[in-house]
Formats: sequence, C-alpha cells, structure tokens
Amino acid sequence: MRKETLPLVTDYVIRYLTLADTASVQDLYERCADYIELATGGKPGPDAAQHIFTELPAGKTYNDKLLIGIFTPAGRLIGLVDAIRDYPTEHEWYLYLLLLDPQERNRGLGEKIYHIFAEWAAMQGAQAISLAVLTQNTQAQRFWQRLGFEAAEYTDELNTKDATRITLRRGL
Repeated sequence: MRKETLPLVTDYVIRYLTLADTASVQDLYERCADYIELATGGKPGPDAAQHIFTELPAGKTYNDKLLIGIFTPAGRLIGLVDAIRDYPTEHEWYLYLLLLDPQERNRGLGEKIYHIFAEWAAMQGAQAISLAVLTQNTQAQRFWQRLGFEAAEYTDELNTKDATRITLRRGL
C-alpha cells in the first residue's frame, strides 16, 4: 500500500487504479483508439487494459509504478496517468502515458493534470520528468513543448510499430 496521498482536484476524482478497474481502463482504451492505433499500428485488443497493470521497465517493481485514474464525479474513467518513479535515473520520473478521452481533449484538462502531477511528483522527491512522443504525433509534441519539455534524444523503435520517437525532459 502506498503511503503518499494523491493530489486533490475539483470537478474530478483522482485515485490509484487497481485490477478492479480493468474494465474501465479497457473502455477508455477503446474510446482512445485513435491514439492506440497511432502508437501501435492497430486497434486496442480485448486485453489491452491488462497490459498497463503489468508493464514495468527492467529493474523496477510495482512499488515504483504509478497508475492513476481521473474519474468524473459519476465514476466514469476519462483519463489516466501511467508513470514510473526514479526512472531512468534516480529523482527522474518517466511519464509513460497521459491518456484522455477524446471528448475531454483540447479543454485544458491535460495541462491541468500534468501540472498537478508534476507538483505532486516534486513533493515526492522528483527533480525531472521525462516522456516519449512519436514524431508523427505533432499535436502531442506541441503540447509537451508548450509545457516546457525539451528534446533529449531520438529512438527508432517503439514497441510493436516501427516509428521514431522523441524523448522529452523537463526539470521540476
């Protein structure tokens, strides 16, 4: 059980996701099929949500994984944050995914969630946040660069789809 508490935000409920939320995560993935297809080259499979609960980089444990859901007051999952603390280096947190329901995009919610997450991460000892963006996802590149992220490196492969991604980093 985690000791730290999650930040508070009005109009939404933010809490850790558990395996009991698998169906809600799967539903969100299916609503976000545009992003999943861009990242993987295919639509989300019937067990796509299960993967997010088990995916860890080498050398990290489930205590390092932060899988956070953003819910409406009525309990509908409309977004999630998947991050790993102290990765790839100590005091740097890697943001694997900030995923929002398409109906919630372009309304300032992603930026609000990022700022809350970054402030909370800094209180937990993070000194920087890094993430990767596909080069073809120009909208995401602009979003993260607007938030102060700068390119750190390029990589030629990402999971199951041949693609170039940019690793972005921002100090806290």
